[in-house]
Amino acid sequence: MKPLSELTKEAIKNLKLVCFDVDGVTVKKGTDISEVRTSEDTTLTVKTSNLSNEMRDKMLELKKHFFIAISSGRSSLYLTKVYSELLWGNAGLISENGIFTLLEGKLIQHEYFDKGTLQKIRNIVVDLKKIEGVNKDFRAFEPKQFLITLHAWNDMPEVREVVKRNDPEGEFYVWWNGEAFDIAPKRLNKGAGLKHLADYLHLSLEQTMAIGNGPNDKDMIDAAGIGVTTEPKSVQGDYYTTGIGHLGGAELIDKLLSLV
Repeated sequence: MKPLSELTKEAIKNLKLVCFDVDGVTVKKGTDISEVRTSEDTTLTVKTSNLSNEMRDKMLELKKHFFIAISSGRSSLYLTKVYSELLWGNAGLISENGIFTLLEGKLIQHEYFDKGTLQKIRNIVVDLKKIEGVNKDFRAFEPKQFLITLHAWNDMPEVREVVKRNDPEGEFYVWWNGEAFDIAPKRLNKGAGLKHLADYLHLSLEQTMAIGNGPNDKDMIDAAGIGVTTEPKSVQGDYYTTGIGHLGGAELIDKLLSLV
């Protein structure tokens, strides 16, 4: 790996698409989530950071030179709200770790799930709910269409046991990112999502760049023509950002704008 400072104009001469992770890359990390159920109603509260005006302006400037994609495990509705000023035109959103893409006013589902996969998803969710009240680390499920995202105070081995029991074939991944588990079929990931978007735009993966920081970003960083990591100790890439703290996405944008 090389520091991002060594990225050259020659290296990006064919670059057309830049894909950004969300948490810790373009917005500050952290999700505060809680769910309170009674016999009559349910109150779900989800609190996350906003896209800063500074980051928004940087991304809008970069959008003049490249197609901008946001790729996240978050839902399409969440991403649309946070990145509304980035849409539409030369920008798109990849949600639920590559299951959906939103661009040009269309929400595209890249794969339709068969009955067996849907049954596995349902059974996993049902069994995970049984952990609530038993393990104090259980917090709440984040609303998604297909991707299962369970927030927890700490890693819970029971989650992997539930998935293994309901998926003996090993078709599903279980990723812990420090605040939540993501669970979905292995074939559906951010790398596949980037490939779908590149195909839609008639681009090769060699014409793409991706930046991320977590386990769900590895497939995307590996698939892109140029992969950038903001957490080089845990995720490998061609380049790594060197700034201290969150939002390595800003460092990447500044570097790209200095080269175009």
